Amino acid sequence: MKKQIAILTAALLMLASCGTGRMASGDPGAVLAGAAIGGNVGSAIGGLIGDSNGGWRGGYRGSAIGSIIGTVAGAAIANAATAPKKQEEYSYRIEPSPRAGRQEMPSAVGYLRIHNIRFIDDSRDHVINSNEHCKVIFEIVNEGDRTAYNVVPIVAETSGMKRIYISPSVMIEQMAPGDGMKYTASIHAEERIKTGNITLHIAVSDEYGNEYDWQEFSLPTQR
Repeated sequence: MKKQIAILTAALLMLASCGTGRMASGDPGAVLAGAAIGGNVGSAIGGLIGDSNGGWRGGYRGSAIGSIIGTVAGAAIANAATAPKKQEEYSYRIEPSPRAGRQEMPSAVGYLRIHNIRFIDDSRDHVINSNEHCKVIFEIVNEGDRTAYNVVPIVAETSGMKRIYISPSVMIEQMAPGDGMKYTASIHAEERIKTGNITLHIAVSDEYGNEYDWQEFSLPTQR
């Protein structure tokens, strides 16, 4: 019976360790439910193993051990499953620059605002290296009271650096008041890029190219 209980213990502890590696802030209700389910399952399995080897006394001991381990494992797994996932890991948050600006015009697009700009590169060193793929991610929020139509997010390189390619803009058909969305632009640096700095211009415009909110920031490049 000891051998079977040991196997049960090892299995449930392994499950628990998989969950506790991410113990963060899971849903309390789910954690309690997972603990209850894990305790019941562990008790039942432990009781069966103990009963088959040591009669009712062995079954009682096995049930108690299985219940304790199952409760821990169930709570840990439920916590891990409901814990909020991290946002873009290793991302570099861009602070608003002095060259940020807004243009107030009688258009619903004029109430769109850019928030939370992040930069992510393959090497995670916040430098655009030769032959590297990167991303610029930002959020657009409609802070007005009208639906904005034909919104165009813009990401452009303005310093004249060669061998930098940015994915083309994708038009957003409409954004209702209070709505927000996340936009991602891909950036690729070819080989033999010069060592220096580039300036990226982030903006939101209408279909005619009129920009209403914009920010700029610089990033180093490395050949």
